[in-house]
Amino acid sequence: MRGEVAAADWRRGLLGVVVLSLLVPAPGTAGSPQGFWLSLLVPGLGQKVTGHPRAAAGFLAVEIGLWSGSFGLRYVSDIREDNFRTFAAEHASAHATGKGRVYFDDLGFYDSQLEHNRFARVDDGVDAELYPNTAEFFWEWDSTQSRQRYRELRNSSETADRQALFAFGLVIANHLVAALHAARGAEDAAELSLEPHPRLSGVALVRRF
Repeated sequence: MRGEVAAADWRRGLLGVVVLSLLVPAPGTAGSPQGFWLSLLVPGLGQKVTGHPRAAAGFLAVEIGLWSGSFGLRYVSDIREDNFRTFAAEHASAHATGKGRVYFDDLGFYDSQLEHNRFARVDDGVDAELYPNTAEFFWEWDSTQSRQRYRELRNSSETADRQALFAFGLVIANHLVAALHAARGAEDAAELSLEPHPRLSGVALVRRF
């Protein structure tokens, strides 16, 4: 269900970007918004108004690609989350519904609910936070290998989620770069763009002359 919602949001967002780009007046049309603010809203629109069609297409393509990547990774993360929840239910008799992050962390580190409570009593004494001895909080892995496999599945879900967040951060950066580029207009031949940096774990703002 979460994957279907994410896919629907992605389609609506993509359609909105394309439609809005088609509604922008041609270069020189009276009443066109300033390029900076227009590209801050949707990258590429300010370039279109100020007469830079190639730059407009580039920024818009980056925007669509980043949104596609963000929603796609979120979709993958949701699928993997469903997988590790189902795996825990099948191999540890865990009840995942209504549980938070701490519970899923503990599932990956302890072979059973009883083992968790035993270690918690040793480490924290009377202040230990224990799971109640009820079916709702019970779990017991059928093997150490299954618990380790669960951790791998959960880590892969969280990795995809972090990558989706990183892609969203690049969306914001693309808006800022496009706005700065549009504000420069035709007064300067320098080009601003987001590109992978060989010495950094990410991208860099590049200015070409």
